[in-house]
Amino acid sequence: MVGAMAKQVNRLEVNDELVRAARTDAEALGRLYELYYERIFRFCVYRLFSKDIAEDVTSTIFLEVARGIRRFDGRTERDFGNWLYAIAANQANAFIRKSSRRKKLLENAAGPITKSANEGTNPSSEPDWPRLYQAILKLKPQHQTIVTLRFFENVSYEQISQILNVKEATLRVTLHRILNQLQNHLTSVFDGES
Repeated sequence: MVGAMAKQVNRLEVNDELVRAARTDAEALGRLYELYYERIFRFCVYRLFSKDIAEDVTSTIFLEVARGIRRFDGRTERDFGNWLYAIAANQANAFIRKSSRRKKLLENAAGPITKSANEGTNPSSEPDWPRLYQAILKLKPQHQTIVTLRFFENVSYEQISQILNVKEATLRVTLHRILNQLQNHLTSVFDGES
């Protein structure tokens, strides 16, 4: 029993040293990554309910750790774990906020046509995705690209502006106009079928 306790204390001391070394040593940071990757990935899967999304968010978390490790002022593995989980929680919450805002914007644009409105059943907020996709296909190619990157690929405004070589503010205004255009198109299609 005493031997097991000594091994535990030695492991903690080694990991505490690893945490301190990770501030300046990429290999030490890599070992911490290996120690914590599965735990953080599992946390993200439970939080986001998707392995694919969890992989992306976990990557973002460890990039954030790599960027901020020099400023990390903790001295123990426990401090590091707390810091890492705080970053993980913040990144998961940020992803949820972004994706729910995007979904609401797209659903608002598709608001006039819902499956239930077309089928004459109880009201539902689920858009008629095939019609929405058809409406998107009627947009200009560059506008289709913007909608696809933003809502289906979850690309940031900054990245889209770089991809399309436009200012970010211009992109935001353009996207707002595109969503209005989609909504008007969908409203006219829905009114035409009534």
